Amino acid sequence: MTLDIDGLFRRMARWTAVLGLGWAAALGLWLGWEMALGITVGAALGYANLWFAARALRGIVERPHEHRPAPGSKWALPAGLLLKWPLILLALWGILWYLPARPEGVALGVAIALAAASLAALSRSKPSGSAPS
Repeated sequence: MTLDIDGLFRRMARWTAVLGLGWAAALGLWLGWEMALGITVGAALGYANLWFAARALRGIVERPHEHRPAPGSKWALPAGLLLKWPLILLALWGILWYLPARPEGVALGVAIALAAASLAALSRSKPSGSAPS
């Protein structure tokens, strides 16, 4: 059984959009547009974080010989994994500094992206041809 990463990320993007916009609309009506903005950009940031990590890990899995250290040397993380964190933190700083988004909305948006990743993975966890439960 092969893992369809591109399909997984399409499903994850769909779930992130549905859940993020739903929560943003519901809480935006109750707590204001700053909360809705925070949820929306937080969900996008959470999706980007997972996408960058998966892209870097895909390269490690597809080409492991390129990432093995030489005998006697220390193992080092690939550049994609190392550069992901400064980019994500810089984006988070820009969101919190320049946008009128509420920080708790951004945190909720990131949590929504994680929930969307779980739902996307669970929606394809059953082998094809299995009986529905």
